[in-house]
Amino acid sequence: MLVEIRDDGRVEKREFLLVSHRGGKGFGPENTLEALESALEHGVEMLETDVRMSRDGIPLIHHGPFLGINLMARMSMREIKERAPHVPTLREYLQAAGGRCRLNLEIKRCDPEVLARELEAAPPFPYLLVSSFDADFLRSFRSTACHAELGLLSQFELDHTRMVRYAIDCGAAVLLPAIMAANEGLVKAAHAAGLRVVPWTVNKLDSLDEMIFAGSDGVITDCYTSFRDHLASGPLARNGGRSASRDAGVQGEE
Repeated sequence: MLVEIRDDGRVEKREFLLVSHRGGKGFGPENTLEALESALEHGVEMLETDVRMSRDGIPLIHHGPFLGINLMARMSMREIKERAPHVPTLREYLQAAGGRCRLNLEIKRCDPEVLARELEAAPPFPYLLVSSFDADFLRSFRSTACHAELGLLSQFELDHTRMVRYAIDCGAAVLLPAIMAANEGLVKAAHAAGLRVVPWTVNKLDSLDEMIFAGSDGVITDCYTSFRDHLASGPLARNGGRSASRDAGVQGEE
């Protein structure tokens, strides 16, 4: 979406990625087809969702590694479906989305070749980002020549130079830092290296404004609707005026 920033009487318009966390959190049970459909019905333009792999090598959508007390990586997809029919396979999710939104697939665990085949067989998306904390996975996935862009997630690293270098080394085009590590210095360093910056998980309106003023290219949030309404209500004032002081939620975890 376009955001507007008022500065010294001028209004700057800038493209900004507002990303709904965990497959439309707040629109239904997270990372489900139900939440996906509801999010799209409510006009969500980009979703982030989590990819894992079953014991028999089928990519699926789920955030945590466990289903109850069972490790999903040790369960077949049939077993997972029997215990949790709401857990979609990646193929089901991509077909349901049908290219109607931008998509960020955060890879928790998946074979790069299998992922590439699934994406090549899926409907085309206006924008597809494959992100991970695992730089080695991103390097392997890059070798498949799949059309998706790559994003490197970072949680505890605070050194801007190292963060940017790690992203470049694994072929990432997007750096996704935890909100605690995101600031104007990081954004400037990343932009100078040709990287875009999309922090996570941003759930406070004042944090959203701070990231916009710092120059970030988007945010991942649990509060998509309230953030969208806030950004659509008029230009943000860089030096006072209409600035956010309300909480839209609480800071979260990726």
